[in-house]
Amino acid sequence: MWNQETNTFLATLPRTCFNNNTTVSIRFDSPWSLLSMDGLSADSTLAITNLTSETSVNFSFQNTTGPIIQAKLMFTFLPLVQLQGSFGYEYQPATFILSHPDSVCSQTLPANIKWRGGSTNAEGKHKRNYKVKFSDDYSFFGLRSDNNWMLDAGQADVFRLRNRIAMDLWNSMATSPYYAVYEPKARNGVRGIVVELFLDNEYRGIYNFSEMMDRKQLKLKKISNTGQIRGCLYKSVSWNKTKMFDFINSYDNSSETLYGFEMKYPDLSDSDTLDWMSLVAAINFVASSTDTEFQQQVNDYFDMPVVMDYNIFFNVVNAVDNGGKNIYWAVYDKTASQCLTLAPWDLDATFGQRWGGQLVREIQEGYYNSPLFRLDLELLLTYRMYRDNFDGYIDSLNARYHQLRQPGQPFHTDSILALVTRYYTDVKNSGAAQRETARWSGDSDLWGDTINFDAEYAYICDWIRQRMDFIDRTELPLFYNKSYFEELADIEVASSFQHPRDNQMYDLHGRRVTGNTKPKPGIYVRNGRKIVIR
Repeated sequence: MWNQETNTFLATLPRTCFNNNTTVSIRFDSPWSLLSMDGLSADSTLAITNLTSETSVNFSFQNTTGPIIQAKLMFTFLPLVQLQGSFGYEYQPATFILSHPDSVCSQTLPANIKWRGGSTNAEGKHKRNYKVKFSDDYSFFGLRSDNNWMLDAGQADVFRLRNRIAMDLWNSMATSPYYAVYEPKARNGVRGIVVELFLDNEYRGIYNFSEMMDRKQLKLKKISNTGQIRGCLYKSVSWNKTKMFDFINSYDNSSETLYGFEMKYPDLSDSDTLDWMSLVAAINFVASSTDTEFQQQVNDYFDMPVVMDYNIFFNVVNAVDNGGKNIYWAVYDKTASQCLTLAPWDLDATFGQRWGGQLVREIQEGYYNSPLFRLDLELLLTYRMYRDNFDGYIDSLNARYHQLRQPGQPFHTDSILALVTRYYTDVKNSGAAQRETARWSGDSDLWGDTINFDAEYAYICDWIRQRMDFIDRTELPLFYNKSYFEELADIEVASSFQHPRDNQMYDLHGRRVTGNTKPKPGIYVRNGRKIVIR
């Protein structure tokens, strides 16, 4: 693939070719023809001694009627992806080309492609994410077979790979969803691979080519043949009510958004109506149930083993932008159970990275990206578990953490460092780190920060060592103060009960209670006050 700006062709070769003597071959389709390589005659093969990412070959070529063109050839062992077309906020017809290091042929596929993301798509952003949709299902790099794929730029991350590394860590430790006995292939995380991306003939750098988090990944039940909604998938995209402090008194099943959430399955192209009931019922249960009811029923509403794993993971990687937003909540089959499980998303602000990108590297407790910062998952769900230590939650949290800290386990310091080192070594030895630095260092996407993979790798490794030692000494939860919790809960829950003031009674599902007969035993809200009917 050709980088027009530097007049350099980049070719991908098997990893085994690197640091070895290698023979490369260049062939052109008619009417183009090779004239010379490194000053030698038009023989299409060249022996290279000890090929590395810094190896370059000068060559010349021409077509039958055109001038002689001089260019340079360099090498990587990462896959190469080229997107050909014009891209924006809406899907546009385009071409997707994949060059795999273990294949001599490129794979060329028609696709519809658009920009993906929220803040990453603001005016003036440069290294954008892309959503790729094919007309048929394809499997790449041993990942799932599907027609929807994502190219994640790591736009605000000077290491570019925090999202991929953190997601790999989650995949290595997360408990399977509660329905895994029925769906053993269900995944509550996405897998991916690092590639180098070109837009037409412009080099765009390191990208994480990954699966999507959707109904298929989680193996949620499809809408039945009779049109009955079964599986549901909700994504929290802002902080509005996503921490579950607020009672939701009504919702609109014709709307794809609700108080900081987006409906991801079903959508209005699948069904003429949506279903917010499971999510609303769970939030209202957390916000309004008595302590006894909470203890007795919390496992009916939430997949607590997965919630516990996420609680630990959130603390370990210091996921400062994932405490309420950037979580998927899923119901497998609401006709059997409305229990919600979860899956994380958008994990760029981890391992010492601030939300929004800019780094503050002073190791002080006051900085929220510091390894010494006392962070906790601020869901009311987990605060209620902390406050009364339901089912020995705090002891179980620490027992699970220490299980994962054992040698060979995902949260052993050596295991985390090995994961980071593997990605660092790949982008370094493939030459991708140098190309990324040349292309993006100092860009306004990064607030002018300099990209320095060596320095950032050292920073992340030091951050991990300090973070794990800090958690070991502090024990989980890192930050929990009962008076703080009660003050916060009083403020937020009190404000949530100010609506509606229409003298109507609502159940935890947000449905208005009608009729003159006494409602069934349970929890209700009227004029902003909780009512318990026994």
